[in-house]
Amino acid sequence: MRRRALEIGLIAAIVAAAFWFRARDRLPDTPEATIDAFFDTAQRGDDAAYLRLVTGPLRTSLESDRAQLGSAAFRENLRRSVVGIKCTALSRSDDAPPGQVALDLELVFIDRNERQRILLVDTGRGFAITAIQAASTVKPPIPYGTPVFDEGAIPPAATNKPPLRPGEGLQK
Repeated sequence: MRRRALEIGLIAAIVAAAFWFRARDRLPDTPEATIDAFFDTAQRGDDAAYLRLVTGPLRTSLESDRAQLGSAAFRENLRRSVVGIKCTALSRSDDAPPGQVALDLELVFIDRNERQRILLVDTGRGFAITAIQAASTVKPPIPYGTPVFDEGAIPPAATNKPPLRPGEGLQK
């Protein structure tokens, strides 16, 4: 009886471990979720999770960088790579190579915006990044965070006028 309980316990542990390893190896279900996870893992400095999100020559290159720098320096570089990003904007592109998804990414900083294309592929266990193109930098005419009205002035939305009802205020 005792031996039977031990066998059942061992089988249950093996099945639980198999599910845990399978779930751990899972990638995000959408390209957009992969990009979110990519920036999240960089911010945390989680190099193992970061590298799981990339594939192909890009992964080989990043693993080589980690081997040359050492894990601690690589993790610190990941953290530094996302410092100063105020927000991100993603849009899908229609001109992706066959079998891939192309996302146009815009990173907004206080003094500049950086635009780049990211290519992803469905690996069968989720989406992984296959390529990140070089970023182009654009300087916005008004820096991020600049007030759009005088600080002493009352913005139009803060007046005591009642809100318009649907159809009001439209000229015919």
